[in-house]
Amino acid sequence: MIFDKLFTQNTVLGTAMQASEFKNQVILHNMANSDTPNFKGSEVEFEGILNDAIESSKINGKLDMSSVMPSVQKQHYGYKVRIDENNVDIETEMVKFYKNSAKYDVIVNSVLNNSNRLNTVLSGFR
Repeated sequence: MIFDKLFTQNTVLGTAMQASEFKNQVILHNMANSDTPNFKGSEVEFEGILNDAIESSKINGKLDMSSVMPSVQKQHYGYKVRIDENNVDIETEMVKFYKNSAKYDVIVNSVLNNSNRLNTVLSGFR
């Protein structure tokens, strides 16, 4: 039972790490094109999708990670478009990048903590 929980947590954390890495790639792409005329930035939606899967697992008792994939959408609302029709604000993208990088660090630390717990449990069997 404890092993199932650890492996499920690591599956969720692994998916979150991949999504966070992908999110950083999209943010960096936005930043690289902040001076490109007519460029529209993109955003990655993942946290809501993961939360929906976790809430669904509370109802049916099984976490299905097969449908938990990050979704990319163009930024349309809440962003000012400049004269050159570009809607990327470099400062906003930098804040998003640093926030996402901090989340990634937390996820990595969680994976390491789970690994340490597993090593502690397994060392008791020697």
